[in-house]
Amino acid sequence: MNSIRLALGLLIFTTYVHSQSAAISGSVQHQNEPAVGASIYIYELGRGTRTNNKGEFEIANIKAGAYRVRVNFTGYKTIEQKIELQANEQKKLHFNLEEEAFNQNEVVVSATRNRINRQDAPVIVNTISNRTFEATQSLSLAEGLSFSPGLRLENNCQNCGFTQLRMNGLDGAYSQILINSRPVFSALAGVYGLEMLPANMVDRIEIVRGGGSVLFGGNAIAGTVNIITKDPLFNSFEVGMNQGFTNAEASDRTLTFNASLVSEDFKKGITFFGFNRQRAPWDANDDDFSEITQLRNNTFGFDAFWNVAERSKLKVGLYSINEFRRGGSDFDRAPHQSRLAEQLQHNITSLNTSFEHYTKNFKHKFSVYSSAQWVNRDSYYGAGGRIIEPGDSLTESDVLAINAYGQSKDVAWVSGLQYNYEVSKKILLTAGSEYNFNRVSDRMPGYGRSIDQDVSTLGTYAQLELKPYEKLTFLLGGRYDVLRISGKYLLEEENFNNNKNLNVLIPRLTAMYSFHKNWRLRASFAQGYRGPQAFDEDLHIETVGGAARFILLSNDLKTERSNSANLSLNYDKMQGKTQINVVVDGFYTQLNNPFILSNQVELPNGVAVITKRNGAGAQVYGTNLEANVAFTNQWMLQSGLTLQRATYDEEEEIWAPEDETDPTPASFTSRLLRTPNTYGYMTLVYSPNKKWSFSYSAVYTGTMDVAHMIDPETEQTVIKATPQFFENNVKISYTIQSKDNYRIQFFAGVQNIFNSYQRDFDFGQERDAGYVYGPTRPRTLFFGLKFGMQ
Repeated sequence: MNSIRLALGLLIFTTYVHSQSAAISGSVQHQNEPAVGASIYIYELGRGTRTNNKGEFEIANIKAGAYRVRVNFTGYKTIEQKIELQANEQKKLHFNLEEEAFNQNEVVVSATRNRINRQDAPVIVNTISNRTFEATQSLSLAEGLSFSPGLRLENNCQNCGFTQLRMNGLDGAYSQILINSRPVFSALAGVYGLEMLPANMVDRIEIVRGGGSVLFGGNAIAGTVNIITKDPLFNSFEVGMNQGFTNAEASDRTLTFNASLVSEDFKKGITFFGFNRQRAPWDANDDDFSEITQLRNNTFGFDAFWNVAERSKLKVGLYSINEFRRGGSDFDRAPHQSRLAEQLQHNITSLNTSFEHYTKNFKHKFSVYSSAQWVNRDSYYGAGGRIIEPGDSLTESDVLAINAYGQSKDVAWVSGLQYNYEVSKKILLTAGSEYNFNRVSDRMPGYGRSIDQDVSTLGTYAQLELKPYEKLTFLLGGRYDVLRISGKYLLEEENFNNNKNLNVLIPRLTAMYSFHKNWRLRASFAQGYRGPQAFDEDLHIETVGGAARFILLSNDLKTERSNSANLSLNYDKMQGKTQINVVVDGFYTQLNNPFILSNQVELPNGVAVITKRNGAGAQVYGTNLEANVAFTNQWMLQSGLTLQRATYDEEEEIWAPEDETDPTPASFTSRLLRTPNTYGYMTLVYSPNKKWSFSYSAVYTGTMDVAHMIDPETEQTVIKATPQFFENNVKISYTIQSKDNYRIQFFAGVQNIFNSYQRDFDFGQERDAGYVYGPTRPRTLFFGLKFGMQ
């Protein structure tokens, strides 16, 4: 009897609760057509849904109260509406979306370590979206990075294709690479990592130029590149194939796979991605030595989320990269049997987790996160090998070639917590602490080379966002880093122990003034530093004059410090179907004790060594100009141009003869090498209808000074000025869309149409592999297709 009463009571209570619950429903349209797959999300509940094929949606079982409803659809302005729900109310909502070509209204996280609309961010945040990767047919992360103001991707090795990203005139070690806002992109992974990461795993790339904008790391001197991987938004899948031909000769084939599954209540979801690339080597000057590396890449991963409660979210992500690359000669032989070979086999695994929770009034947010990355690298950097027949005696060159194998391991781990407190609508406090640890072990016993380095950083930061009134915003903050370096660097008779403890305070100040609804003025100042440790360029080895060249840290290498400032003016205008976005951004960076590579010498075993030492000082300053225009829902133009100067305070010696009686003049430079005064990009997309799309893109690289070793005997290095380059790319695509949301797309095009490419590569086994500049590929033909559903 009691059981019956209990069951009856529960039934009555449940009926009562449901009778008191409310619901919202409605439709989302764009251009008088249903917006299929638009996201509708209720902040306070952590719940959401997607519109069906009629553009309709419904969210039921909502308690009475006040809520914020957000509607998001790619390519359109985000709409946020506040609503009040009464008990039992069935509220109808209707949304009409406006096109937004440049994603000014999208939510970004790299500006303040908090989610904020891009146009309201106190600092300029540029994004590279899937639309840019599609228009430029960028297969990897590296290929798309040149299409943002102030960024330039360069190839630094003729053999292995080591690339790095330069931002505002500074090389890769001055920029911080983040994956989902975590600094887990380690030194060893950074050598080749930008080309390893496939474009189809990336949702967008957020770029913040300058160091005064975020509270990530002190080495974000030139800026921050935050790689945001894809979140599951709705049920979908896509498979694709791209077949390219380098110089219409060497095959470059890529297969991609993406799929997402999301629960009906939008509380759980998972997305998968896969990538396979097979690229054949290519020789530019018919000397039987490659300029484009042989490449095999297999990447797989997933990202998942679970809203474990109404205001709590758990996220987990994992990816695995297996990459083989080789450059040089004699690809049908083992590396030690080749005249020249640089071969790398990477196995990389990365895991990241995060948990965030809001309080009921959404004034407090707590975040806890942890990420780790493991890298194993088998390497070969050598020259002078041959096939040894039975009875042959080993020569000195044979021994060097056989012993040129190496093995490297790297572990990077970061964990942290962050607290946000919305004191009022005008005051937001952000504070947190994170611990970052990186261990590198690099072994090349044949060369007597080893690196054992542990770097740990405990960073504590605080930031206050103030809005004294609606048009003015301040960011006041600072970060205090406790850095510990424990390193042992051995190269033959050179033995250097590096044990440093650094305590560094990094102040940062940013301000934004919106003096008109279309105009925003932003300014920032920041300090930064680079510790006296091995960075990614130190873990790259190249062959010069037929011998491996290593970078050795000077015994008295000091910490490099920086002061940087940015001032920008931003104009946004939406007039009918025309949208305009113009940015003028001035930047200045002063480097104290900058790291310089110089004094190349040869050890008794034939190995070349170049020393990293401190210079007297340097400064980089210039202007980034950005102009974007979209009109008639069919045309979209994006462009950027950088004008800059990068100079040392005093002329720096790059090479001098070891013999003081040698009359050969020494080489000096007053300019930072590999920094053109002018560079830029442009993309133009024309979509006359939903089926056809035509894309044109271009990258301009101005003249610059580069180092060239011209005499293998004396290691003589001279400074040469390069020509300018202008790459032109075109792509055409045709899409067939079915009524049940299946689609197939065919595309074809040409990259670097007029073959604007380096003409004076060094020849043969004794070439200077570091003498490489300009575009990373010659004329390349491509075609392919994609098939999917969403």
